[in-house]
Amino acid sequence: MNTDSLVVNVLPFIKVDAGMDTTVCRTDSFQLRPVSQALQFQWTSNTGEIVQSVKQPFVKPLSNTTYYVIANLGKCQDRDSVRVRSIPYPYANAGADTAICANTKIVLSGNIIGNSFSWFPSNNMFNGNTLNPTIAPSKNTVYTLTVKDTLGCNKMVTDSIAITVVPLVNVFAGNDTAVSINQPLQLLATGAESYYWSPAIGLNDRSLANPIATYGEGIDSVLYRVVGSNGGTCSGEDQVLVKIFKKGPDIFVPSGFTPNGDGKNDILKPIPIGITSISYFRVYNRWGELMYQTSEMGKGWNGIFNGTAMPSGAYVFMTEGKDYTGKTIFRKGTSVLIR
Repeated sequence: MNTDSLVVNVLPFIKVDAGMDTTVCRTDSFQLRPVSQALQFQWTSNTGEIVQSVKQPFVKPLSNTTYYVIANLGKCQDRDSVRVRSIPYPYANAGADTAICANTKIVLSGNIIGNSFSWFPSNNMFNGNTLNPTIAPSKNTVYTLTVKDTLGCNKMVTDSIAITVVPLVNVFAGNDTAVSINQPLQLLATGAESYYWSPAIGLNDRSLANPIATYGEGIDSVLYRVVGSNGGTCSGEDQVLVKIFKKGPDIFVPSGFTPNGDGKNDILKPIPIGITSISYFRVYNRWGELMYQTSEMGKGWNGIFNGTAMPSGAYVFMTEGKDYTGKTIFRKGTSVLIR
């Protein structure tokens, strides 16, 4: 023998409360939660969205929607509705990835839908509290734009923009130089793939890396600027000064030098104008003892002989070279060592 019991709750009427009107993020699913003692529920919507006939169905409103519910307990019945505002997600667009040249600035162009935003990283960013901040990154950097909203869809969205920093083109136009009038001079720029020289004075082709320059009367000096590129948007530039001597090829030697290590006039050396080669450059003391000699262009004496710094005084130099026409040039004189 066994027993069981069943309690039957007899209600005079039925009520259903569909809940308070609310707001959700568009495309998000959420669950309706009516309060009722009914056993059967039938849902409809004003947008035509199909809703399951269960007490707590999941819905996904794509626009502002009113959901209607009919609750039954036997023949007892009640009705209610709930309105759901569908708010779109915040929107963030940081812009298209781009490349910039090193040591240059760029203005970002952010676009949002929302009521607050922030950029990261924001260090070294000018006007970082605006959608159009100015940046000057020193290396490749990804900037993230974060957008929030308090209008009902309090979700956070992000977008990013990658900035690639392209190194500058390291162009070298050569050292400053001097030539004689009518002497052809070959300039040489390095560090890039293509070049453009300005001004065009004396040049046979300003688009070459190594144009030939020739100068006639009326020109004392020319400061050339060469811009080099590697085929991209970035370029580099350098300058070279050319002085023109109108007396023809010659070898100049300073009348004095100061070998004190300050980087100014430390070396006594010949300055060739229109000279293609130096046969020799020699320095003697007052007793005719050879202190130094060389046949290399650009080399000179630093005032030291056999490891000892020579005293102040006058020293004799002799030098010989050949100019661009093959003519021999000889010069002799004295230069004062000053300590």
